[in-house]
Amino acid sequence: MASDFRRLVQDSREMTRRSFLAMAGWAGFTVASLIALFQSVKFIQPNATYEDPPAFKADAPSAYPVGSTTVIIDKRVVINRDPNGFYAISLICTHLGCTPRYFQDVTSDLIAAGTAISKDPDTGQEATKANPALPGFKCPCHGSRYFRDADNFFGPAPRPMDRVHVELAKDGKLFIDRSIVVDHHYRLKV
Repeated sequence: MASDFRRLVQDSREMTRRSFLAMAGWAGFTVASLIALFQSVKFIQPNATYEDPPAFKADAPSAYPVGSTTVIIDKRVVINRDPNGFYAISLICTHLGCTPRYFQDVTSDLIAAGTAISKDPDTGQEATKANPALPGFKCPCHGSRYFRDADNFFGPAPRPMDRVHVELAKDGKLFIDRSIVVDHHYRLKV
C-alpha cells in the first residue's frame, strides 16, 4: 500500500501518458456529474407554459351579422354565423398544425387549372367556370384548402378543421372553448 502511494506521488511530479489520461478521465467524470446534478435540480422545478388559455370571450352576438366570418387570428379561432346560428372553428390545419388564412377566393386558381372541386357539403355551393370564386381558408405551409365552414377539399389535409364549443356567457357575450371539440353540425342558436 505504501509503495502504491509512493508511486502515485512520483507519477504526479512528471506528466506521463497514464497520469494525463487519469486526470482527463476524472475531469470528464466531474463535468458529467455536475451536468447530471444540474438536470436533476431543474427537473424538480415546474415547467410553466405561457400560452393563452383555450377558453375566451368574444363580442356579443349582435356584432356578427348573418353570413359573416370573423377570424380571430391571435386566438386561432373563426366565428361563423349562418341562418342556423353560430359555430366556431379551430384555425389549426389538420395536416401539420399550421394556421390557415381566410380568403374571399380560394377556388378560382384551381378552377382555372382544371381541377375539379367538390360541392361544399354544408352550403351546397360549387365553384364552376361561370362562378369560380368561393370563400375559404388556405394553409400557407402545404396548400391545404378548406371551405368557409372548415371542410377540406384540396391538399394534404386528411379531414376538416375541428369545430369548437361556443356558448352564450352570462354577460351576453360569446364564450368559446378551444379545448372542447364539438360535432360538425353543432350550432349555437341565439
